[in-house]
Amino acid sequence: MSDRLKIAVADDELDTREYLQEYLAHLGHEVRGAADGRRLVEVCREFVPDLVVTDFAMPVLNGLAAAAEVNRDRHVPVILISGRDDAESLGAAEAHVVAFLAKPVKPADLRAAVESVGEVRSQPISKG
Repeated sequence: MSDRLKIAVADDELDTREYLQEYLAHLGHEVRGAADGRRLVEVCREFVPDLVVTDFAMPVLNGLAAAAEVNRDRHVPVILISGRDDAESLGAAEAHVVAFLAKPVKPADLRAAVESVGEVRSQPISKG
């Protein structure tokens, strides 16, 4: 994928957060991390990402609540990650959630989800 994205990543588990950040940077994206939902909101306001990749269960503010707060400022697509595999019970059907990935996140699944956001972002706007 040639379209470089600015991606904010949030997970309270350091190993998972570092894995996500390193893998996405390896794919050529600019990445910033946060350890909880409140910090994710702050990072998004400072960094202005094209995409948010966040764990659901985090301290201070869960990933879905943080994503909703980020989306009050402007529309930012969200990839929601969880140790639970029931996306609907987590509220992952929210309009800003474009993909749901169960932990452990497989590199191919993460890459595909991120590429789908990049493809939508690079499509020309139809002029009616």
